[in-house]
Amino acid sequence: MTETTLDWTGPDLLDAVEVRREDGDLLVLDAAGGISCIDLESGAIALLGTVILCEQTIEDDGRYGVASRWRLHASADGAFAAIVFDGGSDGFVVDLDDFRITLKLDGGDYYPDTVAFSLCFLSLRGAAVVVHRTAWNRLDASDPRTGALLTQRGPTTYVDGKAPPHYLDYFHGRLHPSPSGSRLFDDGWAWQPVGIPRVFDAAAWLSDNVWESEDGPSVRWLSYCDDWNFPACWIDDDRVVLGHMSNWNDEEFASDPAPPGAARRTHHRPEPAGRDVRPQTADERRAACLVLGRTIDLRRAWARHFGLVGRQRRLHRSAA
Repeated sequence: MTETTLDWTGPDLLDAVEVRREDGDLLVLDAAGGISCIDLESGAIALLGTVILCEQTIEDDGRYGVASRWRLHASADGAFAAIVFDGGSDGFVVDLDDFRITLKLDGGDYYPDTVAFSLCFLSLRGAAVVVHRTAWNRLDASDPRTGALLTQRGPTTYVDGKAPPHYLDYFHGRLHPSPSGSRLFDDGWAWQPVGIPRVFDAAAWLSDNVWESEDGPSVRWLSYCDDWNFPACWIDDDRVVLGHMSNWNDEEFASDPAPPGAARRTHHRPEPAGRDVRPQTADERRAACLVLGRTIDLRRAWARHFGLVGRQRRLHRSAA
């Protein structure tokens, strides 16, 4: 490992992200809204432009494990950047070539303080795509060059007091793309509140099934836990490492402390292209949710969950 020291004399740095640009390999966001590119080998620093970071209201910062702050994201080639406020609803996408804001982001105002702002960059047929939350229970993908929506579909919230088709009762959280960008890990939660990390096929969502992120056949609910906003990363396209996990107690509908060590979490790939794809059965959903060597019975747990928190759930739906 090589350690590099930079002579930074500008405003305080808020965030940094690795990129592959001709003029450097690190983008940084400073407290004055400046986005700079840094060449770690030469130490050269180039200010690409400045954005206005509006003052944000922060209440009870850190209550849900979210550090409320401005965060910087970038496409792998460093052509586009996104600045979002974790624990809030605001953000925007910038084309760094001519430093132009191409898309203003709104993540919705329903409990945004419980999660990081859901956003990441993917590649679709060699072109950058930005995935972002547009409501508490909805993800969309847009073209970062023009801001054009790529995942146009019907409503995902209640209409006239009724849930629409494909309704997803889930608060999207921090997004982690797999190394190839073909899958997305979503660190979100559901009432009352229970962290339920999930994975789905982003390639299928962007190319074949616009409802894949809601209830597509590739969706896997990985576990239950009392907390969310925990460390997570992909090892490869088939394995995810989750930090701060615990043993789920079906009887208490709560987490028990887990012993030290590592656990294996397994989920299955969707059927290859060209083969029939059918919805998961209940048995398959149970089998896909292995936590610390034991299986969660989703039907039993959800039934218990709804019975315990029926009033909170009705309030939740009335506001959706």
